Amino acid sequence: MKLIRRLKNKLVSLRVKLVKEPNWESVFQTNHEYEIRIKKLLLEDENIPVMIFDQRDSSYNAFGYLYLYVKTNDVEKAIILLNTDNEQPDS
Repeated sequence: MKLIRRLKNKLVSLRVKLVKEPNWESVFQTNHEYEIRIKKLLLEDENIPVMIFDQRDSSYNAFGYLYLYVKTNDVEKAIILLNTDNEQPDS
């Protein structure tokens, strides 16, 4: 029961943050921290401001997702960069 209450509180706090910052939109989500950090660096290299919202359970980091947010006017550019990054072959 405590876990459900904590998850609900986290969701409410995220909604409050997004209401206060309405110019940000999610462009990527994952449950792997290394993946979100790589994507964040990719966007920052292109001078796109980035925020990460961690909605994983703080006790285990096994439940929930990490979200990558960019400003609304950078959404199209960010999505193109993220899609281009996915298409590149592994070395």
